[in-house]
Amino acid sequence: MAGLDDLKPMQDFWIDIFKNDLVWVAETHDRIVGFCTRGVDDGPDNIGALYVVSEVRSTGIGKGLLDKAKQNRDWITVWAYEKNSDALRFYKREGLVEICREIETDSGLMNIEHRWTKPS
Repeated sequence: MAGLDDLKPMQDFWIDIFKNDLVWVAETHDRIVGFCTRGVDDGPDNIGALYVVSEVRSTGIGKGLLDKAKQNRDWITVWAYEKNSDALRFYKREGLVEICREIETDSGLMNIEHRWTKPS
């Protein structure tokens, strides 16, 4: 999704997220290769971001991070852009279902909300 934001606003956005949300980080060989954030104040059931670098995708890192975010939750939600087909496939594979779509005002992109519910 490159090209959506200038570096400085994006940097400020992530600094704020990392200061305020729960964050899990995946490392291999002393290198950060992924992270997942889950809200604290704005909703402890909302994933703010889940990212894994391309060269280690499909190795279970994303699933491991998502599983961490699911711990001690009855449900979680996560948004992904319609253009992010890899994320959409991943969330579907991991049992999240689409619950709504909205066009994001700033970017004009279709954003899709997904929800996972803990099995009974």
